[in-house]
This record gives sequence, structure tokens and C-alpha cells, in this order.
Amino acid sequence: MNMGDARALRAKLAATDITAPTIQSSASAMMRFYESPVIAVTEWRNVLQSCQTSQLLPLLYVANEVLQTSKRNRGNKFLEAFGPVLGGSLRFICEKDPSSTEKVRRTAKIWGDRRVFSLRFVGDILSGLESYRSHSSSTAGGGRGSQLVSKTQAQTPETTNIDSSTNNDDKVKNQTVAVSAPQATPTESDNSDDDLFGDAGVDGDEDNDDDDGDAFENSNQPSLLH
Repeated sequence: MNMGDARALRAKLAATDITAPTIQSSASAMMRFYESPVIAVTEWRNVLQSCQTSQLLPLLYVANEVLQTSKRNRGNKFLEAFGPVLGGSLRFICEKDPSSTEKVRRTAKIWGDRRVFSLRFVGDILSGLESYRSHSSSTAGGGRGSQLVSKTQAQTPETTNIDSSTNNDDKVKNQTVAVSAPQATPTESDNSDDDLFGDAGVDGDEDNDDDDGDAFENSNQPSLLH
């Protein structure tokens, strides 16, 4: 690949919008760089940092398409290239467009559900996005996202101090209760959590599509492999 190819890819990415054809076309253009994935990821990141707000999610969906296609059909080269920049890029999207935070999180959860990346790696990404969530979202009951985050924490009871004092009654204060951390379903061995990539034997579990749909909607660094 030469500089002209890189410029052509940059132009293709810069024209990406929310429609499925442009997302698929941009992803296909990136996949042509499979033997030089760092060049493609660098162009993707540069376009992401200078694009319009309306293009942030489409460019994320391009990366999602590339990651899943690469994992399923080609190998881990794009996963290795995206790994070091993915967390920061997702935080950048949420900073620029806070309203997209839940869609960003949902896309990241797909990578865990389909074993594109390991649960630990996805959990680290989700933890980094927590501060961008709205108050109402952050207080919602623990779903799959909470389970993925908790997978990275020690799965032992933790304690919480509760101040239950009333206006004139100081008898009940700082009552300590045991709170069990949410347990993630043990779909992979503990050793796999030390890796960046999901199980290479799983090609994308189609039964995990209930909430997240396809790779896009029409509307420091841990080790990666196990």
C-alpha cells in the first residue's frame, strides 16, 4: 500500500454517513489494508478526530464491521491494530457526543458477546465509559454491561456503609451490609481473561443479537489473545 492508497481510504472514511451502504463501503476499503492494518487504523483515527459530530457513530460502526469481519474471516491483525486505540477512541466519541454513549456501550458489548475481544478487555472499555453515562442510566439495574464490568473485579462480597439516621434518632448509623458483586456468566475460563481476543473458536454468536442488532444501525493494554 502506498500513500495514494492511504489518501483514498481517508477520503472514503471522511464521506461515511449513517447509511448502511457507506458504512459497508468504508469497512471494505479498510479491509483491503489487512496486511498493513496500522495504516488503515491510523487513517480511521485521524478522520474520527476531525469529523463532524454526525459521523462519530458511523465511523464507530465502520470499525465494528472491520473488527467482526476480520475476526470471523481473516484473523487478528485488525484486532491487534485497533486494540491500543479503541478505548481512547470510544471515550472521544462520548466526549464529543454524550447522547451517543449508550450506543457506544452497546457496540462494545457486542465485542464481548461475540468474543471478538476478551471479556476483560471489553470490561475495561465499559468501565472507561461509565463517567459519560446519564444519571438515570448509571442507576439502572445491572444488565449484561454491568456483568462484563464486574468480571474484571474480584468476585467477593464487598461492604457498603449506610447512614440510616433520621432527624432525631442517631441510634442506627453506618450499618454495614454485605453486597455481592454481580456475577458474570462463566462463558470462558478464568485464564482467558488475561487475553485481549475472544475465543477464536467462536465466530460470532448470532443468538446474542436480541438487543444490539448488526454491526451498525440504520437509523498499559492487556494481552488480547486466548
